[in-house]
Amino acid sequence: MAAGLQMSEFKTFAICCALLLTGSVTLTAGEHIYCKSPDGKFALRETFNELNPIHGDSAIIESGTRKVAVQLHGDEPAGSEKLVWSKDSRRVASFRYDWQNGATKIFFRDGAIFEEIKMPELPSPQLPDLPKPDGSNNETIKRVEPVRWLESGDLLLESELQNKAGARAALQITMGFEQGNQPMIRKSEKEKMSVLDYFLLLPPDTFEGPAYTWLNVMRANGELIDKENGYMSCPGDGAQPEFELALFRYRDGRPLLALCAGELEGTDSVQLQFFELGADGHMQQISRPILPGAHIKNDPGRGYVKEGWQFSLPRKGRTIVVRSEKAKKILHKFTWNGEKFQEEK
Repeated sequence: MAAGLQMSEFKTFAICCALLLTGSVTLTAGEHIYCKSPDGKFALRETFNELNPIHGDSAIIESGTRKVAVQLHGDEPAGSEKLVWSKDSRRVASFRYDWQNGATKIFFRDGAIFEEIKMPELPSPQLPDLPKPDGSNNETIKRVEPVRWLESGDLLLESELQNKAGARAALQITMGFEQGNQPMIRKSEKEKMSVLDYFLLLPPDTFEGPAYTWLNVMRANGELIDKENGYMSCPGDGAQPEFELALFRYRDGRPLLALCAGELEGTDSVQLQFFELGADGHMQQISRPILPGAHIKNDPGRGYVKEGWQFSLPRKGRTIVVRSEKAKKILHKFTWNGEKFQEEK
């Protein structure tokens, strides 16, 4: 085992490598081109090492000639990379995520020339002080990711701190540019706690490995993390079934997190569990009845499980749908009203 890696971290590194090798952008020896500019003239190119195909370099290139316009990094372990272009293709932010940290570079374009704009010092989020679950630590993971270019020409960034105890904090930062493309911070706003925060606060034994490792997998593999609508999904692996989460809220703002998972090497979406925020700041499984009706029980350990039933969580809306496993016929619909689930007739 590599020096300094705990078993769970070593396993996660292997998972990430496997996902990279089988993801939508396949990492094999050779080159891959994507993230084209809106005018089609430039793109992101990754070139992978023939001897070690999870190593490579990346650059912004001219689409037609393949000429390198900007070398982003040299031969390094593969990570998750993207470009965020402005609509006029004259500004671009590059982002690289390497399983631990994520960093942004900003470039302004004049013809075929890209000038890098030095990032100013950004305000830092303040992590909440949470009790550490057994076996966790407070090692900090930092990520600064470009979200989008605004019509004003400003760049919206997300600055995030996270630790392996489950604590997370993030700021939405609006960066403007003065004469000579000098950057300045126009606005910094604290993000409200979202489905992502509550996911990280789930009990340590919820998944095969800590929750933060699966967040790394989701981000690296381009899986769905919809904070606005309160929904996440993850593909899992050979030891962890795929799962999805949906956030519901009580009228007073308290969170109710639903987790739907499948069987290992079996049927998807057959187990439904609910969690709420405990006094210690971490999520706790709910054993009391949540779904109405006597036709199904909430098991204190497993949640809701019934042979032949499959659950579907909403990405949008407040309705959980139950279908028959074989016929896919809708059996039940449970809609959240801000206080409880009600069955639709």
